[in-house]
Amino acid sequence: MKRDLEIQKAFEVADDSLQAVQDYHLYVIAAQKSSDKDKIATYFPDRGIRITPFWGRYYDKHEVIDFFGSHLFEPIQARVSLTYVTSIFDDFLSRFIKHLADKGFPQNCNADDGYRKRILWAYRECKRCPLSAVNDETLKRLPMTFGIIDNARRLRNLIVHNHGLFDEDYENSAIRSDGIEVQLHPNYSEFKKNPKRSIPAIITTKDLLNFVWFHVEALHVAHNSIQEEFFHVTDGYSYEAEKKSLELKNLLFGDSELEI
Repeated sequence: MKRDLEIQKAFEVADDSLQAVQDYHLYVIAAQKSSDKDKIATYFPDRGIRITPFWGRYYDKHEVIDFFGSHLFEPIQARVSLTYVTSIFDDFLSRFIKHLADKGFPQNCNADDGYRKRILWAYRECKRCPLSAVNDETLKRLPMTFGIIDNARRLRNLIVHNHGLFDEDYENSAIRSDGIEVQLHPNYSEFKKNPKRSIPAIITTKDLLNFVWFHVEALHVAHNSIQEEFFHVTDGYSYEAEKKSLELKNLLFGDSELEI
């Protein structure tokens, strides 16, 4: 039997996009560390900057450059990159669920259900993956893998909805089903000691890379499982066999044929 190519394409776009986020993050950090402040200043407006189509605001461009040239740049960029990672993965799950339903394989989770249901659906699907398509260690660590994926999403929610500050919902909203291991950010323990304090979730490049790697691994397991369960293809996806190179442009264009 042959793989379903529509499912495979959705997988490849998500796979390339997740890896592109990692490469983009590393590029931006490297560019920031090697940048020349004086040269950057030549590209900034001198005294004012537009903040709406009609309003401007005075600012000191050197203050802006100094701020983004400080040690704060990396955790800011890591937060931005993390939101990309969780959005790409969540969109991929929705696409998989929709593609399967369109092909006559409705799931117990809809494409537009909440992210928690989609993560649980993916976890249960991954657990059905045959050993012929992945190795035993990958399957054994799925409870940890999906705990990390869930943690990434909850951190993303803090970033988007709570200025990146811990709240009680961060722990309370963790998925506690099917043996998924609850993962918590190490700084959360400081918040637990005194919930009235404003404790930020600091994300480093090391954290970001770890999140990317486990999302990519889960992506491959889910794809292999779906191809085996619904399309009877038992051999796991292989970059070499598919002659598949990394397409960084998928981060921007997805499966579009548009070229710039």
